[in-house]
Amino acid sequence: EEALQIANDTNYGLTGYVWTNDLTRALRFTDALEAGMIWVNSENVRHLPTPFGGVKASGIGRDGGDWSFEFYMEQKHIGFATGQHKITKLGAL
Repeated sequence: EEALQIANDTNYGLTGYVWTNDLTRALRFTDALEAGMIWVNSENVRHLPTPFGGVKASGIGRDGGDWSFEFYMEQKHIGFATGQHKITKLGAL
């Protein structure tokens, strides 16, 4: 509890590292840890398509891989008819 309180008592929350042999404790601790990216028994190894980003003063939102599309792009729907079909006239009998 003291370690979690110390870790969360900051204005920043980009990354966190947890070193333990107890998987249950790691899951419980990382769930309560206020950080955007957390490694357990590892050091900054990030698969590039996974989200990158922090919490608090370390930023908002996520960047990286597919997560970047929504942030940097406007989505648009475009439909194409590929065959012959009757086009319904709206408001006409």
